[in-house]
Amino acid sequence: MSAFKKLFTDMINADGDASKLNKDLSKQSIKVFVKETSPYFLVSDSFFYVPAYFTQAALDEYKKKFSNVELTDLNEKVILISNWSLELKRVDSRAVFTSYGGVEVRLVVHSFKPQLTEALHPTRWPTNLYRDDEFKTTIQHFRHRSVQQSLASYNGGDGNIVSGKDDWHFKDGTTKVVTLGGAAKKAPAAAAAAPKVKGGASGKRANKAASKSAKKSATKAPAAKTVDKVLKFTPSKKASATNKDKKSVTVGKKATLPTPAGKKSSGNTTDKMSMQTFKQFLKAKSGKKSSTVLGKRSAPKAGKKSATK
Repeated sequence: MSAFKKLFTDMINADGDASKLNKDLSKQSIKVFVKETSPYFLVSDSFFYVPAYFTQAALDEYKKKFSNVELTDLNEKVILISNWSLELKRVDSRAVFTSYGGVEVRLVVHSFKPQLTEALHPTRWPTNLYRDDEFKTTIQHFRHRSVQQSLASYNGGDGNIVSGKDDWHFKDGTTKVVTLGGAAKKAPAAAAAAPKVKGGASGKRANKAASKSAKKSATKAPAAKTVDKVLKFTPSKKASATNKDKKSVTVGKKATLPTPAGKKSSGNTTDKMSMQTFKQFLKAKSGKKSSTVLGKRSAPKAGKKSATK
């Protein structure tokens, strides 16, 4: 069974009162595996992991006795917590991932030392205790008990029932701990990126000139500059029209004349005779004298009879 799950469950069932826990158990040392040291210092019992919160006295003692070993060097190492305590804290579970329902059981470390010669290999990769279904159910029952206590103490004087975090009935932990890693204070991002604005008429003129230069540089992008260079070498419409009217002449060869068959159809590459050309052809034929008449047979030669009726 997980030692952390047993300790933290007893703390929740005691409504956050550490004095109700087994005193013999609280005097024992805890040997834990350091899952990671940054951005949070997480320790594990080979089943679940929880954050370790160090007091300033614990860190000062560690630096004095083990100055050659940094806290970050304890990653995936074993440490022995000889003095510790448990506290229940109200937190924002949206910001603290090692919490559930707005509460967190804190493991406060008062004294510890590294066990560098020992190697602990967990049988399974530890998971977040606050994602365990049984432990979450324990917190939900605690929440239900707190609401019942609030309803029992309600006298109906003003017609309002206390709601929110005030529904919790436990003594909030007050031990001061040192913030490590990811919980450090964040610098305001807006102040670093704040734009500088100059006042007065000169400042307005400078800003106006800067905006014009920015627009001009944005208009003349590298692609636009390339297009401008290409357009300089593009022939004008007048020059292209003049070149279009000129006929190509091949030196040393006879010029190719258009065929008398008429216009070519733009829709097909094969020469076709239009109706107008066909009529001109018939008119030209009718104007020539020919011994052959269309539609009539030629006269038979003398001395022979025609076999045709």
